[in-house]
Amino acid sequence: MNRICSAIVISALLILPAASRAEVGIAGTVGSLGVGLELTVGGTGPLQGRLGLHGYEYSDRREASDIEYDGEANLRTATALLDWHPGSRGFRLTGGLVYNDTEITGSSLPPASGVYDIGGVPVPVAILGTLDGKVEFEPIVPYAGLGWGRAPGSSGFGVTLDLGVIFQGEGEVTLTPVIPAGSPLNNPLAREALQILLDREERELQDDIADYDLYPVVSLGISYRF
Repeated sequence: MNRICSAIVISALLILPAASRAEVGIAGTVGSLGVGLELTVGGTGPLQGRLGLHGYEYSDRREASDIEYDGEANLRTATALLDWHPGSRGFRLTGGLVYNDTEITGSSLPPASGVYDIGGVPVPVAILGTLDGKVEFEPIVPYAGLGWGRAPGSSGFGVTLDLGVIFQGEGEVTLTPVIPAGSPLNNPLAREALQILLDREERELQDDIADYDLYPVVSLGISYRF
């Protein structure tokens, strides 16, 4: 991940005028990407480059396709951005790339009825056990946004604000059954039939989350220029 982000940022900084590379600032941020740290390189010109690392974790219980899951989201992103400041002022328009290492995992909770609905077919909990689910996204995706803030014109503190969107695309869902020992589903033919149902269930889940292909970014920060 570090190699990818470093290469992106170096490429972005190479297009900055040589005279504008003198100012370096750091910022601590908090927002929809979690807690982050950003490095800004630029000067008095309209262009500045930023490299950031962000992340946080949270747990929740959600129902998906009529099955309840205990889930955990691990949001981990690295950003490589180029800011354009019209008139070399604080307002900025931003574009760049995001290394999206975000992953959502979950384990199914047995329904009170004792029967799962897997791909439209009832499957008893006693023979299926539980389902482990995972949602993953494309690793490198674009970002666009606007905001306020730049490496201050003189050493000291400043405030940053970002509003934008990560075009993360549709998540890829994987379901893995945790089948108890002695279950008839351990039979190879039964496993093949179960996999057909799981493939159908995965498609239904992907349809459910298809509307979340855009991830909103809201971030506030305190910056300091050396």
